[in-house]
Amino acid sequence: MGIVLHEMKKLFSLKMIVLVAVLNVLFYLMFIQFYFEYFPNGRPDKDAYKVVIEMQQQYGLELDEAEFEQFKLSYHERVQEAEQLMHDDPQFKKAGISTYEAFRAMDVFSDNKEWNELDRYAMFNPGIDLFWELQGREYLIEQYERRLERPYANLSNEDAAALQRMDEMVASGTLNTIFPSMIYDNFKNVMFYVYAISIISILLIVSPIFLRDRRSRVVHLQHASRIGRSLFRSKLIAALLSAVLIISIQLGCIFLLYSQQPGIELFYEAPINSAFNFPYFWYDLTFAQFIMLTVAVLYVLGLITALAAAFFSSISANYMALVALQIPYIYLITQPLSRVLIEELIMLYKPKYAQPLAYGLFIAIVASLLAYRWHRERKGDLLL
Repeated sequence: MGIVLHEMKKLFSLKMIVLVAVLNVLFYLMFIQFYFEYFPNGRPDKDAYKVVIEMQQQYGLELDEAEFEQFKLSYHERVQEAEQLMHDDPQFKKAGISTYEAFRAMDVFSDNKEWNELDRYAMFNPGIDLFWELQGREYLIEQYERRLERPYANLSNEDAAALQRMDEMVASGTLNTIFPSMIYDNFKNVMFYVYAISIISILLIVSPIFLRDRRSRVVHLQHASRIGRSLFRSKLIAALLSAVLIISIQLGCIFLLYSQQPGIELFYEAPINSAFNFPYFWYDLTFAQFIMLTVAVLYVLGLITALAAAFFSSISANYMALVALQIPYIYLITQPLSRVLIEELIMLYKPKYAQPLAYGLFIAIVASLLAYRWHRERKGDLLL
């Protein structure tokens, strides 16, 4: 264990710690901070989310038909409040608009100057939020009313397994729950960038693990002893532990910030298959369980990346060659493979076993390459 800790100490030099820390801060400011500062993002999403929080506090995580009728009644009450505002407001009187239905029917893209001015006044006046709220309520009502038909819209009749899964969800009543898509979309976007910066950070830290010894010309000395020839395994363990440490620190920081998001804590126990969320999933998980699954997947990808970085380091003659190997890997894992590996995790519209097979294949390839290198190292074959 002492050798492993020594190797980790070499990886986490002060220079590398500062470099990775600065990179993470810049990456956060450029890509992740937005999703914390602007959640929910835009309107009427912001207003719909506020209404969903009120629904959860009033009805709980599940909405039955009687409660839905009560919710629609509250919508009509808010419409009456809007019409009272129209009746009292001179801007609406000037435009000749006295009902909410007439307001919604206005063609704001026409040449009617009064309608255009009224729309800007009603929708972008800081003192008036009611019309955005009504749009949010209308969206939620529509989603709930279509909750049993909407899931089938994108399913092929030939996909028997997905159709059966959807039938199970409809029959179980999970689509009566109210987990909002704003939370899912926000979490997915944040975790994609965490996934990307974790991969880059691990590559930066772990990649010198073998190349540094080769450039220092100590490889021959290592192969002169049995302990030196077994150093390959110790370095791999150090690489894996380093990846775990990096991801743990990053996740700790991210979830500390994420826990400050307004209203998130109300939905940890909500099923992610719900009336207000899209897409749908193969498994009945709560949001808290989905978070844990995503974290587990991130650790698996981090360990795979640590092993890949160790392999690149073991076959590279210099840092230029190392970078040349890393760039295609970063592109591959953050672009074409990111959807399969993390962005579309357990989605119903993807083959059920595509992701386990992708992970299994990925692990098998990296493990096979490292096993080959380890076999060569144990023989003391100094080809590089």
